[in-house]
Amino acid sequence: METGFAQDLLNWISDNPAWAGLLIFLVAWVESLIVIGIILPGIFILFGIGAMIGLGALEFYPVWLAATLGAFLGDIVSYGIGYRLKEHLADFWPFSRHPAMLDRGKYFFHRHGAKSVIAGRFIGPLRPVIPATAGMLAMPPKRFLAVAVPACVFWAPAYLLPGMLFGASLEVAAEYTGHLSLVLVIFVSVLWLIWWLIRSSYEFLVARSARWMRRAINWTRRHPLLGRLTGPVLDPTRPELLSVSMLGLLLVLMVWALILLLFLSPFSEQPRLADQHTLELAQSLRNHVADPVMVAITQLARWSVLLPTAGAVLLWLLGAGRHNAAVHWLVAIGGGLLLQFLLNWTLRSTPLLQGANGIDGWVPGPAITLAVVVIGYFSIMVAKELRRKHRQWPYLLAALLLSLLLMARLYLGLDLLSGALVGLFLGLAWTSIVGIAYRQRALLPFSGAIATTIFYGSLTLMLYWQINQHLASDLEEIRLPLPLKEMQADDWWAHRWGELPSELSRISSLAARDFNFQVAMEPETFARALGGQGWVPDSAADWTWLIRSLNPSPDPAALPMLAKDFLGRPEVLRLRRQDAATGRQQLLRLWDSGLRLQPGEQVVYLGQATEQVPVRRLRALSYSRSDPALEDTLRSLFESLGRFQTREVQKHLLLVRPRPEGAVYSGR
Repeated sequence: METGFAQDLLNWISDNPAWAGLLIFLVAWVESLIVIGIILPGIFILFGIGAMIGLGALEFYPVWLAATLGAFLGDIVSYGIGYRLKEHLADFWPFSRHPAMLDRGKYFFHRHGAKSVIAGRFIGPLRPVIPATAGMLAMPPKRFLAVAVPACVFWAPAYLLPGMLFGASLEVAAEYTGHLSLVLVIFVSVLWLIWWLIRSSYEFLVARSARWMRRAINWTRRHPLLGRLTGPVLDPTRPELLSVSMLGLLLVLMVWALILLLFLSPFSEQPRLADQHTLELAQSLRNHVADPVMVAITQLARWSVLLPTAGAVLLWLLGAGRHNAAVHWLVAIGGGLLLQFLLNWTLRSTPLLQGANGIDGWVPGPAITLAVVVIGYFSIMVAKELRRKHRQWPYLLAALLLSLLLMARLYLGLDLLSGALVGLFLGLAWTSIVGIAYRQRALLPFSGAIATTIFYGSLTLMLYWQINQHLASDLEEIRLPLPLKEMQADDWWAHRWGELPSELSRISSLAARDFNFQVAMEPETFARALGGQGWVPDSAADWTWLIRSLNPSPDPAALPMLAKDFLGRPEVLRLRRQDAATGRQQLLRLWDSGLRLQPGEQVVYLGQATEQVPVRRLRALSYSRSDPALEDTLRSLFESLGRFQTREVQKHLLLVRPRPEGAVYSGR
């Protein structure tokens, strides 16, 4: 499935909304055609179109109508081809080379009858096959139309709705919390990619493993050296031949990856540059909403979480009389502890020197090694006790947990990318070694359900305990330091104000990104000065903000205003005012810039004044969008600050400070 073409198509639709209806009709039609629909990534395209609807770039009803008509025409064409060719359909490509595709459609149709036309429309691989199968098996045209029409009508909203919700939530997240939306997109995309890769790889290998194993065994037996080395492992009489072989392949890949990374790190700039870019990206995404969640996830790597969990499983294995499994479990955990200790010890000789010029040193990432061994080896051990069709689930769950842990540590800057990969590869290599030994020697089965309950139950309890114990202190330790700098107060006022950041965020979708003013006074004094003009403190929104947003006819004054971050820190002051003339809500925020003026260590704050515009999405979700402040708002801000010294240094940028003794108001 080629998603690059799909992305280009979505970009074109976004740039040419007038042609969107025709393009969506063609996409839905081609996606429903026999053979072609198998290749076209229709789900991805419809999800992207739904996101455009959620973002307000496209209207829902014209898209719904176009997608329904296109899907119906595609089903009619596929049905007509099957009705005309009958059994000769199997003689044409791709069914001539892959008869299982058509056989699956026949089986589904014979089992469910007319209902298969409805159900098949919602199942990706069957969607372009079922209408042709119905025609091939001589389903009456009237009966086909009776089920195809409602199927197409309900299919489009079902596939558009996830994208619509995603687009709307992405817009709201970007407006309210800025970089949180990017964090969510990155994390969800990576987790989905890992999920898809593992499932696809597992199904691909299972379908071809028997043929590959026969070829590998025959080839190694003919080789004089490899035959002696791999003969005991590639023994066709062993029931765990496939699992042992896959673990061996994983071991080889991890060893090669370790050698390559360890060799490149001292002699190549690429690992250092990748570390630098990853660290800069993570720091740019930091925000006070995501930080607690990431810190909570990183508790998963603590010894006080992993060792009690491993101990609970060990005690159960011993109590159940599974001494062989207990010994291998103990060896795996002991080896993981030893590896983590060795990696920690190497930190003394390879310190991380991170200064103003970037990363000057390199360190391995020891913190995740034990987590990889404990969670990864448990998935290998428990997968053996499950049916073959369910064995992928322990691996999927372990991969998602470890991916979350790795991304959380990178996000918080606790590991460099190259160092984290070394810890990951080393843990997986040791896990593969012990896993191969266990799969070859395991004799007595045990209850996978009980073992899973004990493992993840203990892991959850220990994780909850550690979050309560360490969340507050860890949050304080990982806070991004402000870029503190000092300058003379007169220099800042005269010309060095331009050295401060001019934008709150680089997210292009935000209408209000620029700072409107810089303030050299305490927020309380600033708030009192504006109080006479109707500016009042705005209380922070709580968890009910989502409920209040689900209102098709909202009161603009009741819409929630969530905190926004600058350098990972929320504003220190938020004031609200309702414009009597227009009825619009106006919002004013201040952030600590990190600049300290001398003499006196006076903090300079960056400020933003915005107009809050009510926006409704999907006829139910409402939120308040921040637009740049109007000229009248900025003029009234000047007037409100007449008792202070103000200076407009460029359009829509105001400097404010207490009036020095004897100074005259310069105003506009």
